[in-house]
Amino acid sequence: MNAGLLGYPIGHSLSPVIHNAAYQALGLDWQYELYPCADRAAFEAVLSEALANPEDYVGFNVTTPYKALAFEVASEHASTTQLIHNANVLSVVRPAEAIASASACIRSANTDGQGLVAFLERGAGVTLLGSKVVLCGTGAVALSTLATLLGRQVASITVVSRNALQAQVRIGALCGQLAATQEQGAPLPEPVVIDYQDIAPSLTNADVLIDATTVGMDTADEAVLPTHLIRPHTIVCDLVYGHGETALLKGARQQGAQAYDGLGMLVEQAALTIELWAQEQGLIVEAPRELMLATARAGF
Repeated sequence: MNAGLLGYPIGHSLSPVIHNAAYQALGLDWQYELYPCADRAAFEAVLSEALANPEDYVGFNVTTPYKALAFEVASEHASTTQLIHNANVLSVVRPAEAIASASACIRSANTDGQGLVAFLERGAGVTLLGSKVVLCGTGAVALSTLATLLGRQVASITVVSRNALQAQVRIGALCGQLAATQEQGAPLPEPVVIDYQDIAPSLTNADVLIDATTVGMDTADEAVLPTHLIRPHTIVCDLVYGHGETALLKGARQQGAQAYDGLGMLVEQAALTIELWAQEQGLIVEAPRELMLATARAGF
C-alpha cells in the first residue's frame, strides 16, 4: 500500500527513508514516497487518486504550504485539527470504516505538537510539569504545540510573535475552545503573548525555549532572538533540521544550554503517524523509534 508526503518543495525530506525503514522492521507491506505538489490542483489530484483506489493507499503526511488545505479537504477530523484548522496527517478511510460516508473519505489529524512534546519528554528528558515555556511563532506548528503544552500542566507559556495583537486573538480563540472541551480539573494556564522586543524577562527565566518559526532554514538567517539572554539551565529546541547548526542552536550552546534541532521531533511525528495509520488498518504496532532516529541521522 502507498503512503507519502505532500508538499512543495520536499526534495530534501528524510521522511521516505525513516518511514520505509520502520515499515520493513514492522513487516508492513507499505511504501512511502514523495508527492511534490506545485499547486492546489496537484495536491487535490493525489487525493482524488487515493479516494478512487482506497485499497491501495494508507495515507499522507502534509507539510508546507498545504496544512490548512489538508484540513479543508478532509471530511473527518481528529480533535486537535478541529482546534487549529491545520492537519499534517491524512488517512485514507475505506467505506466500511468511514463514520459519516458510504464511500471512502479522508480523515485528518495533527501530530506536530504531540511529536515535539514526545521528543522533549522522551528524547531530551525534559519535565514539562511546572516548567516555564517560551514559544516563538504562531503558525500551524506553533499552535499545535501550544495546544499540546496546555495539557501538560506547565507553569506558564509565553508566546512570542511579530504581531502580538493578532496572535492574541488566535490564541484566545484556541484557549477558549480547549477550555470548553476540558473536563473538570486543574485550570489551563493562560498564555501570555508578547512582541520580540519584550522577550528579555521571559527568556532569562525560561526552562524550555521552542523556536517554531522557519528562521534558520536559510544558513544566512540570524537567530530569531538575542541568544546572549539564554541561560545555561534552559532547554532549547529549534524545529529546523537538516540545515546545519542554526544561529539559535549555536548561540544557545555558547551560553552553555542544551540545544536540539528538529530531527527528534520529525522522528516522533513519523512514529505517531505510523501508529495512527496502523490503527486505521486495524493493527496495533509500536514504531521502532531508535531505528528510525538512527536511519534519519545516517540520511544526512
